[in-house]
Amino acid sequence: MSVLRQRTAEILEANRPDDPTGRLVDGFLITLIMTNVVATILATLPAVYSSFKTTFWSFEVFSVAVFSLEYLLRIWSCPDKQRFAGLSPIHARFRWITSPMGLVDLLAILPFYVFLFIPGSAESALLLRIFRGLRLLRLFKLSRYSPAMRVLRNVLRQEAGTLVVVALILLVMLVIASWGIYILESKTQPEQFGSIPHAMWWAVISLTTVGYGDVVPVTTWGKFFAGVVALLGIGMAALPAGILASGFASEMRRREHTYNRALKQMLADGGLSDHEAKRLEDLREQLGLSEDEAHSLMMDARRSLLNQIVCPHCNKKITDR
Repeated sequence: MSVLRQRTAEILEANRPDDPTGRLVDGFLITLIMTNVVATILATLPAVYSSFKTTFWSFEVFSVAVFSLEYLLRIWSCPDKQRFAGLSPIHARFRWITSPMGLVDLLAILPFYVFLFIPGSAESALLLRIFRGLRLLRLFKLSRYSPAMRVLRNVLRQEAGTLVVVALILLVMLVIASWGIYILESKTQPEQFGSIPHAMWWAVISLTTVGYGDVVPVTTWGKFFAGVVALLGIGMAALPAGILASGFASEMRRREHTYNRALKQMLADGGLSDHEAKRLEDLREQLGLSEDEAHSLMMDARRSLLNQIVCPHCNKKITDR
């Protein structure tokens, strides 16, 4: 049973590029996820949905059956994942269920089971449409198979604290901008700026530099204040982009360092065996590095090791002539 559970974890974790079974399962799940997203979008077209209602329902039942089986298998096999090493099976399963990807997998199937308890007369209810829209969360399951999405996920996790601070600053600016324009424009335009909540629409589109123009100040001081808010909005809108760009750069440096460290360890004995070369290629794919990046790191590592070779007779470094 332990061997079967470990094999199931290997297939579902998609961490062995040389495993044909894992590749086949990954390809099937990726195709099913993409097809589900397309079907969810098409189902919002009344003419298409009414013509293929039975087909949509059958495909949804099949998809939920597959995703439910995948979810249960992931819960069962997660104690054999490397990141849960040392934890008890119960603790490991709880950690996985409450992890971001575990919650995404749950939300991918939860709407279907909620539908079973909603009467057919509520077909057009807002709640039903919201839960149907939640099926689009299946798109986030692709992050399990895409190195680029994994990089984004890691960056968001690492920069979460900084992004929260920026969000709080934006919230404060939103309130101040709404209050200021309310004071300056409420008497002139009571319909648009008659209260701070009414003024928040203008503040949002001004701080985000969208500027629809449907609500604009008309007084001199109101226009001046709006100009200041717009200029501040340009700077504030650039903050999250700069934080994410810095996070991406740090994450890529970390991945290059991980690959370089493994590379130097394998080159320490003078060369790469076929098995070590295969392990490096698997690591490259897992880290999302391109072949050119890996080749450049390989050349740098070889030069670095060459400069560290010491002559056994004189204890001097042997350098490339």
